[in-house]
Amino acid sequence: MALDGFGTRLKAIRQERGYTQKQLAGFLGVTEQAVSKYERGNSYPDIEVLSGIAEVLDCSLDYLLQHESGKHNLPGQENVFRKQGISRFLQQDVIVLQFDEKLVPLFMEEAKQNCPHMIEMRQQAALQWGIILPLIRMQDQSNMEPSQFEICINRVPVYSEIREGTNPEELFYIVGKLKEMVFQNLDQVLNNQCVYYMVESLREENPYVVESIVPEVISYSLLRQVLIHLVKDFGYTAHPLILIIQLLEQQLGLEQQPALRRTVGISGSRELARRIAEQLDPGFRLENWVK
Repeated sequence: MALDGFGTRLKAIRQERGYTQKQLAGFLGVTEQAVSKYERGNSYPDIEVLSGIAEVLDCSLDYLLQHESGKHNLPGQENVFRKQGISRFLQQDVIVLQFDEKLVPLFMEEAKQNCPHMIEMRQQAALQWGIILPLIRMQDQSNMEPSQFEICINRVPVYSEIREGTNPEELFYIVGKLKEMVFQNLDQVLNNQCVYYMVESLREENPYVVESIVPEVISYSLLRQVLIHLVKDFGYTAHPLILIIQLLEQQLGLEQQPALRRTVGISGSRELARRIAEQLDPGFRLENWVK
């Protein structure tokens, strides 16, 4: 691999394409600091990231690695946003935990141990709320205040704080705050893909209950809305998912009656959730699951 001058060529083509280091980092799924190191020649991307750089910046590997004149663009390559397979670089992380360089040692240790605190938080969400959460991305940011961390939901900051200490106990606090913010923003966190995973897990054990019902009768979108209302508005865990699906199917059947159709439409997910909550055992209330 011819790496002499790689950083200079990367910076030149990035600027030519009109991207900031932060934008390029977002497309590649790496940190802004990593892109900065690539351009300064302090480190080099692995093969997968290198291939992604070529796709995102619409240039050839020959240009990046050997600086061959006239090889800026791949022959016949379409615009980067139409390129087949580019979507993996444009996928949006739902939950992102960003932190300043001073907090990096905390999260480096977390990563070395295979992220036990993050795994535990997602397990707690599954146990207590009955919800499968998306993966949590952790990334350092060089432009943050010392010892600052920030929680982003769908790239929108929802919480930021500066912590004085960097001892291991700080991680417990940060993860606790992350869980709190995720619950507060559950309507933004729980997406149709998460609901799909929940339904598929249920389908394996109870195929008859789910088959021909989800998504044929109950769409993933409607089920998602009902689950959010059950958890956030009525204080029930989504654990009895099999029962929730059955009750929701019944409510949709009743809704075909003209008298009920006027009060509960397909879009009335909160009213549907209220009716389901009235039929659920109080043992499924959140306070019985959150310790």
